[in-house]
Amino acid sequence: MNVRDILAPNPGPFTLQGTRTYLIGDDIVLDPGPAIDSHVRAIAEAMPKLRTILITHRHGDHAPAAAPLKRMTGARIAAPLDEADQRVADGDVVDGIEVIATPGHTREHVCYLTPDGDLFTGDTILGFGTTTIFPPDGHMGDYLRSLQKLRARAPRRIFPAHGPTRDDAVALIDEYIAHRLERERQVLDAISSGATAIPAMRERIYPDLDQRLRAAAEVQIAAHLIKLEEERRVANADGRYRLL
Repeated sequence: MNVRDILAPNPGPFTLQGTRTYLIGDDIVLDPGPAIDSHVRAIAEAMPKLRTILITHRHGDHAPAAAPLKRMTGARIAAPLDEADQRVADGDVVDGIEVIATPGHTREHVCYLTPDGDLFTGDTILGFGTTTIFPPDGHMGDYLRSLQKLRARAPRRIFPAHGPTRDDAVALIDEYIAHRLERERQVLDAISSGATAIPAMRERIYPDLDQRLRAAAEVQIAAHLIKLEEERRVANADGRYRLL
């Protein structure tokens, strides 16, 4: 399938250069992005035969443009959302594109895989850097299982919502899995070394972190700790953690 993209004008710390809205063939748009008028018009002008709008998840930098785009073009919305014209689920095929449920970044997140092995990952995998997991909607255990599920499909290329296209799809997924497991090991090592509260763990794991990023780092540590508690590898008593 021919794939093009339009970059939404919404750069930021979590969106990188902006959200990449994908134009697939002549009639499919994936992750239409934020409801910015100029962006919606650009999509409609680039896709005069638009028939289907696919969405990976509900976040404001991915889904809001779907509604105005539908009003302008009459296209149907296929998404893991109640308000979609077609609510998609794992294993569904929409216009020849397979839906793969990938909870972790959000509960409802899905990725889309073409017969050519092109994988549209939304926020599950970025073109560079790592995605954020914010509990309780985000779940680290689910996220790692989703990465392993995508790895098993051996995709050829990754088209992320943020950052560049990656031709090293399997290697990139392996890097993502290794990164999360290394961070988990660091959390366990920090507890073993006496850092029993999350701020102390953050100081050990991210010793030179910009102060503006400390709160986000602590949330990521908390996401790992929730997974470790569920696996009965750590215990928590009033915000103090110990190994089991």
